[in-house]
Amino acid sequence: MSAAEEFAECCADQRWFVDNGWVTKQVAVDNLQLLAECAGYVDDLGQDEVQRLMGEAFAPIEDLPSDYASQLLMQWELADPRDRWRWTGELPPVQQVSTIEKTPYRTAQSTIDAFHVVLSAGDPDRIANWLHNHQADAPALFKSVEAA
Repeated sequence: MSAAEEFAECCADQRWFVDNGWVTKQVAVDNLQLLAECAGYVDDLGQDEVQRLMGEAFAPIEDLPSDYASQLLMQWELADPRDRWRWTGELPPVQQVSTIEKTPYRTAQSTIDAFHVVLSAGDPDRIANWLHNHQADAPALFKSVEAA
């Protein structure tokens, strides 16, 4: 057995201890580094190869299917009545359009009160300027003057 194979076997053993909760990954890797230095693996293989073998031993195990994302999406859509039709062949559900009635524009009471203050000043230019800046409110303002 070569030095690389021997060290890789030690790494696999340490991975087993980590997977079974006997030691933490940090402790296992520290132990492997100490072993590599004391047993001469670093001298024989080089530090880069020792690190590569440790990394390979502790690499995540890919146990998800290659189409995991599409399977998950399918499960979610089958569980949602709005999307189930994409997988079952049913007709899509009728979209319920909620109509929100737009309330008609109404001049605020504060704007009416402010207009009466400007009106009481008696300056025609100021009144004209103020009405120019409040064109949407002009009909309601005139009604408030007529009511007064």
